[in-house]
Amino acid sequence: MREPWVWAALSVVALLVARAWGAPFGEPVADDFDHLHHVLFSRDRSWWGGGGSSSFWRPLAYQGYYGLLSSVILSHPAWITALHLGLVTLCVVLVFDIARRHVTPPLAVIAATFPWLVESARALVMVPVHFVDLGLVTFSVLAWRAAEAGRLLPSLVALLAAFLCKESAIATAVALPWLARVNPGRSRRPWVLGVTAVAMAWGVAYVVARSRFALTLPHGLETGLSPALFLQWERYAWAIAGTLRALVSLPMRAAPYEPVVVIATLLVGGAAAVSFATSAAARARLSSARAPIGIGLAWGALASATLLTVYPVWSPERVVFAALGPGLAVTALLAAAHPALPVVLLVLRVVTFAAAPAAPARVTLSPPERGAFVDFERLARLQRLMVEARTTLRREFPSLPHDAGVAMLHPPFMADYAAGDKALQVWYRDSTLRWLRWERMAAADGRTAHGALEFQADATPPFRRIEPEALRLLFVAGGLERESRYQAAVDTLVRADSVQRDREAHHLLGRIIGLEAWCLGGVGRVEQAESLARQSLAIAPENADGHLTMCAILNGRGEWTASLRHLDTLEAWYPGYPAAVEMRKGILVRMNEHGIEVGHTAPRRP
Repeated sequence: MREPWVWAALSVVALLVARAWGAPFGEPVADDFDHLHHVLFSRDRSWWGGGGSSSFWRPLAYQGYYGLLSSVILSHPAWITALHLGLVTLCVVLVFDIARRHVTPPLAVIAATFPWLVESARALVMVPVHFVDLGLVTFSVLAWRAAEAGRLLPSLVALLAAFLCKESAIATAVALPWLARVNPGRSRRPWVLGVTAVAMAWGVAYVVARSRFALTLPHGLETGLSPALFLQWERYAWAIAGTLRALVSLPMRAAPYEPVVVIATLLVGGAAAVSFATSAAARARLSSARAPIGIGLAWGALASATLLTVYPVWSPERVVFAALGPGLAVTALLAAAHPALPVVLLVLRVVTFAAAPAAPARVTLSPPERGAFVDFERLARLQRLMVEARTTLRREFPSLPHDAGVAMLHPPFMADYAAGDKALQVWYRDSTLRWLRWERMAAADGRTAHGALEFQADATPPFRRIEPEALRLLFVAGGLERESRYQAAVDTLVRADSVQRDREAHHLLGRIIGLEAWCLGGVGRVEQAESLARQSLAIAPENADGHLTMCAILNGRGEWTASLRHLDTLEAWYPGYPAAVEMRKGILVRMNEHGIEVGHTAPRRP
């Protein structure tokens, strides 16, 4: 009879896949490359150190996971998602098996699916590095299940594995002795002592590893770690609010449908409160369910408390672990009030889960802003960025010489976070490669660039090939322009334009044409300069030289308001651009001399 209910619980796995569809399954991104780089290039194969991380000692999730699966991650990333979905399936089955000992099978289904009906759970199955959280959840559930069966040693082994995935397993350790089944007349002391021994052994090893390898928390969080953090109520408010919002798939920033969700949730809670206040039977059911309710809520409180250390960097996928206990507690609590209430809450959470943003269809210039440093939507965007950049690079530049530099012009926001030098080195299996910043290329006149791309948010594909020689000539021309050798700069820019084969590389071509327009103005060919400046802005509105050229020409004609509009637009793209600042001062002086009032024009991007 239990099998149909198990299959009902497993429907949440299919729902996870459906709501994650469109994201590049298993594509490595960001922190993944720290660990892949360590596997490929480091001679250190021990389980000490960060395994590529400079922040955490998580040897099972880093050295173990990546050491075993690095080749799969790089060659068949979708298999990683399949593996993670398998672990989710295991967790659902185990939690269902635990819950059915305390509630009816239909309610056990609700409890087992509770942690996974949050939009952020998708991140745990999509990105390799989130095995950190998925491993924590899986081994914690295994420890919980072994404790329910009264099996001390397997439970302690699973607890240790959870610790070796993530520090938040301290919540599992605190709850575990009270989750254990102890025969009448027997003491919980072996459980308390065993769990304490495992936690202390892990704690000593963790402190030694962090000290020995100088591991520090990211984002400067280390400076905020002190006993005083437990007295900072804003941390508690942030952790509680974030957890509650994430449990109904709401982002940190208000969503349009948020009032409806809040009202519906309050109605469910209010109905339960009224039932307990007016029904003796409901209170009796509540009394008999106090054990799973108390332990489940305690688990949630302990797990959420671990978030205090990462304030204010919010990542909603962390609530999956915290939801393990409350899933059982809330289900049992609402069922005690009325059998229909857990179903109503389930329907509400399915609706909000379905309403959460889907995987973005393309790489946008800026990421979505929903109050999280990283969430599923942002991760999927960065994964797609990795796929597009890697595919274009390997197609256009199948091989690169040692010590080569690769440029990415006009990169989207968070590109540095998603793909630093280590990503490039992992893709080409060469630890000498590096991404080049514009300033570094300019200092070497572009001679260090052996490959180059530019990003265009509205193009398909979004990356276009840049000829390294065209880039080099652009920098040479820039040097000539600074020396006021305008005709030589024009000749060099004409050559740069001729060697650029991909004519859809609008950002580079706009820069070339814009600088050519400026230099033509320098030699007095104003009509031709204006024509080229307008052409450059038509294909690349962000290029500074096109705006500066138009500003100078309009200034010369006395069309000062129109000239200022170009500077306003340029200010929106490059705040404080020195040449634009000086031009603005000169124009304002001339307008003042002619008694013309300066109107306000808001900086804007076209």
